[in-house]
Amino acid sequence: MARLRKQLILPAEHGSWSWLLVPFLVGTAVSETINLPIILVLVGGLAFFLLRQPATVWLRVRQGKGRRSDGPLALRILLLLGGIVLLCGLGLLWYGRFVMIYLLLPFGLLMAAYLQVAQGSQSSRSLRMELIGAAALALMAPAALLAALGQSYPTVWLVWGLMAAQNVLGVFYVRQRIADTHERPFNRQPLLWSHVIGLVLVGGTAVAGLIPGLAMLPFGGFLLRAVWTGQQPRPIDNIKKFGFQEVGVELLGGALIAAGYLV
Repeated sequence: MARLRKQLILPAEHGSWSWLLVPFLVGTAVSETINLPIILVLVGGLAFFLLRQPATVWLRVRQGKGRRSDGPLALRILLLLGGIVLLCGLGLLWYGRFVMIYLLLPFGLLMAAYLQVAQGSQSSRSLRMELIGAAALALMAPAALLAALGQSYPTVWLVWGLMAAQNVLGVFYVRQRIADTHERPFNRQPLLWSHVIGLVLVGGTAVAGLIPGLAMLPFGGFLLRAVWTGQQPRPIDNIKKFGFQEVGVELLGGALIAAGYLV
C-alpha cells in the first residue's frame, strides 16, 4: 500500500529532482537574495513538479488503463497540489512579481513541444520528451532570479541557458549509460556532439563576456566524460550509487556556475 501511494505522487525519473533543484539553487545564489517570493517559487515549483504523476495516474484511470481504485486518491492529490501552485502564484502577484509572467512564453513553447512529441510517441520517456522536460525544469533558475529582485535582465536568461544546457547534457549521458547497462543499441554520436556543441556555445558566450569564464569548467568536464563513455560501453555497476554520483555532478556543475557570478 505504501508503495502504491508513492507511485501516485513521486515521479519515476528520480534524477529529475536535481534538474529542478540545482537550477533553483543556482538562481538563488546568483541573486544573492533570500526572501519570501523565492520561497514561494520553491514551494510552487515543487508542487507543480509533483503534479504530473497523479495527473498521469488519473488520466490513465479515466481511459480505462489503470486501477479504478487509484482514481479518487490521485484526483485528491492533484487538487491539493494544484491548490498549492495557485496559492504560491497569487502570493507572488501579491508581492508585485508581475515580471514572472515572462516565464509563460518559454514554458508555453516547451509545453507545446512536449505535447506534440507525446502525441506521436509510444513511450512516455522518449529522448525528445526528456530533453524538453530537462530544459523546462531549468526554468527554476530564472524563476528564482525574477522572484528575488522583481525585474528582468540578461543574466536571468543566460543562467537559464546554462542550467538548461547542463540538464540536457545530463539526459544524453544518463541514457547512454543505461543503454550500455542493458546492452541496448544506442547511437553514441549524439552524446559526443551534444557535448561538443554545448562547450562551444558556452565558451563562445564566455569569450563574448556575457557569462563568467568559470562557467566553461563544468562543460569541459562533461565533454571529457562523454568522450570516455563514447569509446566503449560503460555499464553501471550500482544504479543507486550512479544516481547519487549524478546528483553530485549536477551540484558541482551548478556550484561552479554560481561561483563564476559571485567571485
